[in-house]
Amino acid sequence: MLLFLLCIAGTSFAQTSERQDAVGKFRFVPSVMITYNSYSLKDFQNNDATANYKFGVGVGIEAEYRFLEGMGVALGASYLVQGIKMLKKTGGLIQVNNYTMSLDWKNEQEAKLKTIRIPLLICLHPLPNDRLTLKAGCQAEFLLGMGDKYKKTSLGAPLAIAYSIDDRLQFDLRYNFGLTDILKDEATNVTRDCVVLSAGIRF
Repeated sequence: MLLFLLCIAGTSFAQTSERQDAVGKFRFVPSVMITYNSYSLKDFQNNDATANYKFGVGVGIEAEYRFLEGMGVALGASYLVQGIKMLKKTGGLIQVNNYTMSLDWKNEQEAKLKTIRIPLLICLHPLPNDRLTLKAGCQAEFLLGMGDKYKKTSLGAPLAIAYSIDDRLQFDLRYNFGLTDILKDEATNVTRDCVVLSAGIRF
């Protein structure tokens, strides 16, 4: 019986010792990231167009301000190197010396997209020990040095869930919905969704 009471007391102490951050406190999380991109490609000239998935890597930091007990707002910045590979097939008929011939052309494009992402997120902390965080918000993305084919900015909507193994180590899994086209070519529309898995240290 005494052992049982000691176990209950120890559990209660552990739960109360892991309280949520105080209102008005900042928390910073630098992290490393692995990304997995999926592209939605539409060709308005009825060409056969495909886009391959690509992995990428990145680093970032996120700062959260706790304005209510169990709720905060976070602003982040990350640098990511991601890939995109597009294949467009076109065809047509030509006439040579009274003979009609069918020709096919393949246009393959591959590039590494270097981007800076700035997410603004509302953070919900449903557990009293502050281990679990649910996030949702909006995101601006800026392309770096990609020439004239790609737009310089795009918008997205991230959803995320984060969990801390202890008071320091945190894992974050988020899905970013691409909302705007990333190509300047009006004949082809490419929007990019992205899965990001990150590991960071909370300060």
